[in-house]
Parts: sequence; structure tokens; C-alpha cells
Amino acid sequence: MDNADPINTPQSSGHNLTRRAGLTLLSNLLEQGASLIVGFLVTPLIIRGLGTELYGAWTMIQRTAGYLALSDFRPMGTLKFTLAIRQHVEDTDEKQRQIGSALLVWLITLPILLIFGCFVIWATPSFIRTSSGYQYLVQITMTIMILGVVLGRLLSLPGNVLRGMNLGYKAMGLNTVTILVGGLGSIAAIRLGWSIVGVAVAGIFGMALTESVRFWVARQEIAWFRPSRPAKKDFLVFLALSGWFFLSALGALLLNSSDVIIVGVLLGPSAAAVYATTGMVLGFLMSIVTQMLTAGGPGISEICGRRDFLRLEKVRIELHILAFSLMTLVGVGIIIFNRSFLQLWVGKGYYAGNTVNILLVLIAFQSLLYKLDGVIVDCLLDFKSKAVSSLVGGGIIVVMGGWMTYQWGFWGVALAAWLTYMGLWLYFLSLIRKRTGIGFRKYIRDVFWPMTLFVILLCMVSILPLNLSPTNWLVFIGNVFSVALGVMIFLFLLMKKTHKALVLRRLRTLLDR
Repeated sequence: MDNADPINTPQSSGHNLTRRAGLTLLSNLLEQGASLIVGFLVTPLIIRGLGTELYGAWTMIQRTAGYLALSDFRPMGTLKFTLAIRQHVEDTDEKQRQIGSALLVWLITLPILLIFGCFVIWATPSFIRTSSGYQYLVQITMTIMILGVVLGRLLSLPGNVLRGMNLGYKAMGLNTVTILVGGLGSIAAIRLGWSIVGVAVAGIFGMALTESVRFWVARQEIAWFRPSRPAKKDFLVFLALSGWFFLSALGALLLNSSDVIIVGVLLGPSAAAVYATTGMVLGFLMSIVTQMLTAGGPGISEICGRRDFLRLEKVRIELHILAFSLMTLVGVGIIIFNRSFLQLWVGKGYYAGNTVNILLVLIAFQSLLYKLDGVIVDCLLDFKSKAVSSLVGGGIIVVMGGWMTYQWGFWGVALAAWLTYMGLWLYFLSLIRKRTGIGFRKYIRDVFWPMTLFVILLCMVSILPLNLSPTNWLVFIGNVFSVALGVMIFLFLLMKKTHKALVLRRLRTLLDR
């Protein structure tokens, strides 16, 4: 290649990756901000409009549809990584063949998706055990969601191409608008009395609108965006990667979604609603944190593609130090304020207790580290190792979590999930060391102090009797601001100078447009 090409010089390549990571971060923050606003406004209406039992059934339907979405071998998700790791290569014919391979895998696996879908619809009353008057309604909703899954897997292609080419930020404004429109659709469905069926239809409409916008953006921004017929060898390689990616995604879904299903099956849909609602605010916040820290995923793919593992080690440690800092702020806030927030937001009766709340914070923290290292494993295209480990972990949660839920209720499944994530993260540490040569001792030495501050603060707020129960939103916001400011001052005073400079530098580069 021409060395004069600014994209291919090391300095401009780094600047370009940083700039794109910053733009991707901005795009993700806008989307997550819109989702947060929509969720804040729409969720109480859905809970009140559906009632505890139907809302619990709705959460179980969503998780079940997520499992079913894996029946197509996840070719579009595989495409994102195969494009990302080769984005610095200018062979557009190769990229078009990859798109063709993804479409061919989707077409071949479509009958499997439909067969599984029909079975799930038939079996719905056996595992979502609602009152007899709701069973038919739940089955109709499950049917609509499955049809949405079939459509969504195909429509997700342009969005994954954009993300794979590190151009996802190009649709940032339009994506935000479509999220808001989808939220308005859910509100309209509840106001019109369309119950759980209307909520499902509104969600599918929002998804179709979002993916249609991404298709238009991909056509505008990527001149070669079209499929071409792949060679048999290329297709078989892509199919093998998709198979491992499918198993990896299945394991991830077992890890992330089994808890609500287990609670719903063993304790009932109403209990699932309480458990899911307890973790909902934490889930919203963790989506934002995860998007912030994984915004540079396509750039990490390029680093892995170039096998620049010294640079990869530096980026990884920086991201983990940021993760400890952000999780300290989020964790303290959730432990102190989650109960009072839920009472103001959706009313009493939707909080699963302090022990479960603390365990959910620990799960979120451990899963964040697991996801950050999982991005690196994906970028190394080591789908096989990730698939096997996540399937084993998911199986452990299902078996151990099911038994512990039967014995101890909510906190049993939460404890099982936390222990499983801890074990998987330790495995990823050794896997990354084996694949890249990144040392374990250096990592522990660099993150030890941020980890210590995290543990100290979480222990303090868990033990001290901090009974903050604001009676209105104004007082609540004031309390949150005061605690957040106190935590940030605590971190600023006790963090090492090198870590302060690192955090500020990384935030500046991510926000540099």
C-alpha cells in the first residue's frame, strides 16, 4: 500500500481510531440517553397499564425471544467482527463476499428459526404460567415477538456493516429520533388499551424504523455496500465462525437472561416482575457505561488485526481503570438510592431487598469486566473459546441458580450469577494472556488501587445505616447530586496521580471530535 496514505501511517491511524471512537461514543451516548429518557417515561406506564402479572410475563417473553433470536447462527453479528478485523484492508470484493455469506447463512437457518418459533409458541403456557384469562393473550404476544425476531435478524445487516467498518456514528442523530418515536408508540399502545400485544407491536415498529434508517445511512456512506456471491471456501469459513459465534451468543444470553426466566418459572411471573424491576435502573446505567467503554471496539479489532499487542495491553488497562472508577460511582448510587427511586418511579412492592440489590451491583461490576475482556476475545476471532466458556457458565447459572432459587429465592439466583461471572472473568484473564502475551501480574499491579477503592466504598455504603427516603423528585435529585459529588471527591483525593491523568486523558480522547 501507499505509505503516503494518511490512514495507513501509524500516527494518523491512531488519531483516526481515537476520533472514530469518540464519535462512536457520542453516538452511543445519544442513543443511550434517548433510551434512558424513553425508559424512564414509558416503563411506569407499562407496569401500571399491564399490572404486575402481565408485566412479569412481558419480561419473560422478551428474554425468551432473545433466546430464539440465536436460531439463525447470528451471521450478522459475525459479519460485524469479520469486517472490523479487516477494515484496514481495501479489498471491497472480499467485504461484499462477506455480506453475501451472512445473507446465505441467514437464509439457510431461517427454517430452523421458524420451527423453534412454532415450538415456543405452543409451549408458552407451560413456562409462563399466568392466570387462565391471560394465557391466550400471552401466546399472541409471543407470536408477534417471534415474527419480530425473524424480521429483525435480516434488518440488522446494515447496522452491523456500519459498526464493523467503524462508521456506526454516521446514523447517530437519526437513531436517536427513531428511539423516541418507538417510545411514543409504546405510550400510545398503553393509552389505547392494547395491553401486552400493543407493547410488542410498538417495539417491533421501533426496531424496523431504526434498522431502515441504518440501511439508508449505509447506502449513503459505504459505496460498496452490496452482497456478492461468496466462494465455497469463504462461505464455509464464515459458517464455521458463525457457528461458534452462535454458541458464544447463546452462552451470553444464558448468562444475562436466565435469572429472570428462572425466577419466573420457579416463583411466578409476579416475582419475575419484582426481580426485573429491582435491576432495571442498574441495567439502564450499565448500558451507558458499557457503551462508553466499548465504543472503541472496532478500533480494538484493527489493533488485533495488526497484532499490536503492546498497544492492546495499554488500552485494556486504561479501560479497566475507567471501569473501576465508573462502577464505584454507579454502585454506590444504586446501593443507596435504588429503593427510594423505585418507590417514586413505579410505587411500592417492586424492590427485592437490600441483599439482592447489592448482589446485582456485584453482578453488574463483574459482568462489565467480563464484557470488556470479551470484546478483546471477539476481536481476536476466538469465538470457540468464548463459546465453550460462556455455555459452561450459562449452564452453571441455570443448574446452580435454579437450585439456589428454589432454596433461597431471589438472592440465590443472584449469588449464583455473580460467582459464575467471577469464574469466567478469571478464565478470560488467562486466555488473553495466552493469546497476546499480556501479563497477569502487570494487570493486577495497575488496577489494584482502583479495585481497592471500589471495595472500600461499596463496603461502607452497604454497612452504614444510610436510610435516605426522599418524598419527592426534587429532594431525590438533590440527594443523588450530593452523594455523586462526594464519591467523585473521594476518588479524586485517593486515586494515584497516574490514574487521574490516565482517566482524564482517556475521557478527553474519547470525547475529542
